[in-house]
Amino acid sequence: MKRGYLLLRRLSKIFLFGIIFNFATAANAYFPLNWDDLMFQMEKRMSWRRVRMQTVVQVFDAFAKNADGDFSERPVELPARGFKQVIHWKDGEVLIVETQDDAGQLLHYYYEYNQDLLAVSLNKNRTFETADILPRQLRIRSRYGNKRRRALKEVGIISQELAYHLRADNHVFLRLGDLESGHYALLNPKTFDLVSLHNRLWLAGGTWLETKIVFKNYTTYRWQTYPIITEYFLDGRLFKRTTVKKIRTLSRLPMKKLQEQAWKLRNLENATLQNNYAL
Repeated sequence: MKRGYLLLRRLSKIFLFGIIFNFATAANAYFPLNWDDLMFQMEKRMSWRRVRMQTVVQVFDAFAKNADGDFSERPVELPARGFKQVIHWKDGEVLIVETQDDAGQLLHYYYEYNQDLLAVSLNKNRTFETADILPRQLRIRSRYGNKRRRALKEVGIISQELAYHLRADNHVFLRLGDLESGHYALLNPKTFDLVSLHNRLWLAGGTWLETKIVFKNYTTYRWQTYPIITEYFLDGRLFKRTTVKKIRTLSRLPMKKLQEQAWKLRNLENATLQNNYAL
C-alpha cells in the first residue's frame, strides 16, 4: 500500500513537471519579438548558401463559371498556361530564373547578379512580369537584412510593425506589417517560417481585390525548411500553384554559363538590362 502511494506521488510530480514544461515552452514560443529580434531569428534559420531548384507551375481560371452562370467551386486548370522553372540562387548575390514551357523551351529569362539586372520574354505570345516569376520565399528568407527588406517591399510590406494574429480557426501567428493596409505577412511563431503573404490589388473607384500567397507542406532539406507547395489566390480563388519537384544545394553556381546566356539575350528588343544600384 505504501509502495503504491509513493508511486502515485512520483507520477503526480512527473505529470506536474510535464504541465509546467509545456506551458513554459508555449510561453517561450509566443514571447513578443521586435523587428530586430525577428530579423535575427530569420537570419539564423537560413542555412542554404547556394541552391538549384526546379518547380512546376499550374495556372487556373479562378473565375470560371459553371453552366448556371455561378463561379465554379473548384478552379479550372489551364494546362496550356502552365510552365516550369529552374532557379539558381546564391544568397545575397545571385538570382537567376529560367522559365520554360513543358518541352523545355525558354520562355523568360531573369538574371540578377550583384548590380546587373536583366529580364526578357522570349515568346511574344507569352510574356511574364517579374512578379510572376520571383521565388518569394527564397528572397524573404535571405540572411541579409537589406535583401529581406527589399523582398518585403516588393509585396507591399513596408511597416515594421510586429504583433500576434489570431486567425478565424483560432491559430496564432506572428504578423509582420500593417493589418489595416492589407499588406502583411503571417509567420509560424515557433519556426519563423512564412505561412502567407497578403496584399491588395487596387481597382478603379477605390475598390480592391485581396491577394494572398500561401506557403504549405513544409519539409526540411540540408537543415533548411522550405515549402513544397506555394498557392496564389485572388479574391479567395486559386489562380496559380507552384510545386517544388527537385532541389539541391551546390558548392558553386555555373555562373559562366548563366552569364553567357544573359549576354546573348541582352540585345533582344523586349529585353531590359540595367544597373540597379538599389539591389
